[in-house]
Amino acid sequence: MVTKKPAKEPELFAPLHVAVVESPIGKLWVESDGELITRLSFEALHVRQAKLPPVLVEAQKQLEAYFKKERTEFNLPLQRKGTRFQQLVWAALDDIRFGKAYTYTEIAKHIGGKAIARTVGNACGSNHIPIIVPCHRVIAADGLLTGYIGGLWRKKWLLEHEGVLAKELF
Repeated sequence: MVTKKPAKEPELFAPLHVAVVESPIGKLWVESDGELITRLSFEALHVRQAKLPPVLVEAQKQLEAYFKKERTEFNLPLQRKGTRFQQLVWAALDDIRFGKAYTYTEIAKHIGGKAIARTVGNACGSNHIPIIVPCHRVIAADGLLTGYIGGLWRKKWLLEHEGVLAKELF
């Protein structure tokens, strides 16, 4: 009796590479397709390859330097999949420098109108590359910290790290 091996199904997605970065706010999992950074997660991602592509080695170096306050901005190739509106918001986030914070309303005005402040918040929440795309630098109009994919305690820590918030205020 001859047994046939099942046909190998084609891969729907390119294999992903994952680097783990130890940080003061816990482990960070940085994902890449081998050329672009595709995601940063605060939850474990499965590592599919032992050898990291150069883009992930560079991401590790830049994140480690950021947490040591040796780097205030990132220079990494990013894959940002989202709607046109999300793309506008994420581009506006890139303009917020280390040590600064803007409100959702200010970002909304920057990209087109005050009436869309709530949707700016939704776009920030859809950012798959937090820290590198600094959605943590956006706060409520009353100065309160609102939603963050990594939890409000991480948002607070990041803003304190950047000197936006005084530790004794919160």
